[in-house]
Parts: sequence; C-alpha cells; structure tokens
Amino acid sequence: MDPSADPAPPGGPPLSVSCVPGSPSVVTVSGEADLDGTGLLLGAVDRALDHHPHLVFDLAGVTFADSTFLTVLLQTRQTAASKGGSVRLLAPSASVHRLLSLTGALGLFPVISAGQLKHP
Repeated sequence: MDPSADPAPPGGPPLSVSCVPGSPSVVTVSGEADLDGTGLLLGAVDRALDHHPHLVFDLAGVTFADSTFLTVLLQTRQTAASKGGSVRLLAPSASVHRLLSLTGALGLFPVISAGQLKHP
C-alpha cells in the first residue's frame, strides 16, 4: 500500500507524521510531538489501526514530546489491545525515552529494533 503522509498544519509545530499500513502498520513521527500535533497524530493512528491491530511507532525523529503525546501513546495501546493488537516502539528518541522513563510508562511499550518489525 502507498504510505500516506500529513504535513504539519500552517503555523503549527514542526511535526511530521506518516502511516504505512502493513502487518504491523508503522506510524513514523518526527519533530515536536505536543498538543498542536495531536490531531495529525490521531489521524495516522486511526488509519493504522483500521488496517491492522498491531502498530509500531517509529520515534527516532521526535525532538520533543509532552504529556499529550504520552496520552496518545497510552490511548493507542488501549485501543490496539481491545482489537487483539499491540503497540511497540522503534528507536524512541532521547526525548521520548525521557518522557516514558519519568512517567513510569516505559515498561508498557516494548522497544524493538528494525529487524523485529515484522513480528508482533
């Protein structure tokens, strides 16, 4: 399937989100993941979970992540689980790792390498 990408809204944060449907689907996030980009991120998550219940967030390019981003991750985890799926993180950036560590949420998300991408 063709990847779909959504540019950041005009005047919004430098956020880029793309969704590649697959088994699992991969949502790649880069830039500042905060309140202003929540709609963009949720749209990609919805497309991914509509295609397959297993989802991987590629977070190597996230330069900033706040509590709204954490909320999206946690809600996505819950939604995926309700569909029999899972959420895993690929290469979380230092910002994401810090956010998850400080909040105690790091243990909720398996961190994988690119070689593990095909197996939920």
